[in-house]
Amino acid sequence: MSKDRLDVQMVKERVDMVGVISRYVSLAKTGTSYKGRCPFHSDDTPSLVVNAQKGLWHCFGCGEGGDLFSFLMKIERISFPEALERLAAEAGVSLRRRDDGAKEPLREIIAEAAAYFADNLTNDPAGEKARKYLLERGYKQEVWKQFCLGYAFPGWDRLKKKFGKRYKVETLVNLGLLVKREDRCYDRFRDRVIFPIHDLSGRPIAFGGRAFEGEPKYLNSSQNPLFDKGGQLYGLLWARKEISSCRTAILVEGYTDVISVSIAGIENVVGSMGTALTQRQADLLARFADEVVIAYDRDAAGGAASLRGMRILRNSGLNVRVAELPIGEDPDSLVSREGAEGMLAVIGESTPFHHFFVRSLELRYDLSTVAGKEGALEESRAFYQGIVSLPLRQEITKLLAEGLQLPVDELRQDLSRKRPHTRIVRETSEKGRGWNEEEVILCLLLRGEVSWSQVAELATPDDFSPDHKPIAEVFANAGEPSDPSNLIEELDEEQARKASYLALAPILFSDAKKALQDALSRLVRLPNIEKQLSKLRQEIKQAEESADHSKMDLLQQAYSDLVAERRGTCGKS
Repeated sequence: MSKDRLDVQMVKERVDMVGVISRYVSLAKTGTSYKGRCPFHSDDTPSLVVNAQKGLWHCFGCGEGGDLFSFLMKIERISFPEALERLAAEAGVSLRRRDDGAKEPLREIIAEAAAYFADNLTNDPAGEKARKYLLERGYKQEVWKQFCLGYAFPGWDRLKKKFGKRYKVETLVNLGLLVKREDRCYDRFRDRVIFPIHDLSGRPIAFGGRAFEGEPKYLNSSQNPLFDKGGQLYGLLWARKEISSCRTAILVEGYTDVISVSIAGIENVVGSMGTALTQRQADLLARFADEVVIAYDRDAAGGAASLRGMRILRNSGLNVRVAELPIGEDPDSLVSREGAEGMLAVIGESTPFHHFFVRSLELRYDLSTVAGKEGALEESRAFYQGIVSLPLRQEITKLLAEGLQLPVDELRQDLSRKRPHTRIVRETSEKGRGWNEEEVILCLLLRGEVSWSQVAELATPDDFSPDHKPIAEVFANAGEPSDPSNLIEELDEEQARKASYLALAPILFSDAKKALQDALSRLVRLPNIEKQLSKLRQEIKQAEESADHSKMDLLQQAYSDLVAERRGTCGKS
């Protein structure tokens, strides 16, 4: 365990989590947890749950959650190092991270890795694949140099062999260059174009890698002593001068979005690296900009995580607008097809983020029906309650009243009250009704009711959807963490919220082992059966066309057996 991790663990063990949160929230004990009114939204009934045993808190009203550090960072608007120092002083813990000089050897390793990846791309014959890919995208060699692009060789241990001769494997794992799983270590980045991530001093601190095919398409460095993934924005090193000049930042998602838009001549562009926007990123942008234009693709812009990020930006004092890209386009594809003029035209038509939200409701719900209005109103509550500005809340109420055709005063009262769905979650002996199989499995893991080794008998992290895969990966990599709050440290803010929700939601399982097996059946067995059935249907059709009756009989019997197995599996779930 690194010194940073030891510091964090020692502080967690010594600090009274309930005592700290009680300074900001009046908490009342309920069973093994504490409840209080959430300080992060207008909360008329206690919806904040604190569980010191698990080291987690979660608000079932606004969805915020995490560990003690995340609570202090959010409510005091401070960085992680500041929160750590404050809690360490309170707990009487002497931090071993005494000066920044201890990080210099780590910076040298990361810089050497960046040079290694760059040399692979530019000079090594094996880098031809990556060179061809970049040139086809319109990225010439001067672009490679400007953004310090690189290439990670195929194979499991090319970097490990080169760097392991001079540096400890533990250090390389800690920096996210290697991955340790059980008794083996291997390169994190393999056969990927590499995008180094720099701090504002121009020093590389982490990497992103894009695959040529397969999943995940993008892979980022893990959190490390140099890289706080919730506190960095890709490309800010190169964009800050232009952002400071025009006081507007264009926020996109990915590495290629930043590069393509930037080389087209629009230089005030930065990337959120595909993660949910954090308060630290908002504070960082506010140092250089007065306005942020969100330029995500349409699906991403309308997502819950993006809308929460827009609120964070607005509550940080920034004007927030949304550029609505054509359907099926992202900034990279749009600027490649229509140039800077097309991108600037879309940005020029951007709308205030609250107008974008209300209009998105009209597209996603049939507001001519009662059910449509109820769905839109339910979604609006969380959005509305996350807004700090009173004048903005008034304007949102007016816009919603017009769109939903409801009286303004009654709508305002409804928006301010606790969301009804939070009352649906009850302490009961059911299996998490309404949850999907991935949520059930992760819930059981986070509560310590099952172990990853039990899950791994049937599933791997790759069986989980992108929404839940990062949490599964942390369990797979860490083995069996001592408590859920240790796991939270490896997740971005959006994933941490999901983890705290699953760990603390008041749903009980009467038989955890059976709940796990049922969920694994739905997650793994059923999809495999469906694939086999699809294959058999094609083979039966071919046998019919060739009049091969004996083969057709065998195939149909196999098909019937699989249908029976599917019925039995569904019956278990």
